[in-house]
Amino acid sequence: MRHFVGPVWSTDGVYRETLGKFRRFRDSGVLAVNMETSAIFAVAKYRGVEVASAQAISDILTERGWLPAFHERYVRESAEVLLKAALEALSKS
Repeated sequence: MRHFVGPVWSTDGVYRETLGKFRRFRDSGVLAVNMETSAIFAVAKYRGVEVASAQAISDILTERGWLPAFHERYVRESAEVLLKAALEALSKS
């Protein structure tokens, strides 16, 4: 499965991805935006536990707008691969 490694822009602001912010984060190398990663990492830091993050990309954000694709087959397949990898990693810890 095709994959990328890099930074994620995590925000708690719903629909706050302005074109200016999009360009700034994209130009600094950010690969994805979500609402969960920062909260998960904050809780892990507070609890003193290890954490990792992996995302299945669903929607596409471009300069022309937002292209929702959450219900596409490739998103479900990507999520299944991630779940399998997470369960395997947890079974080894």
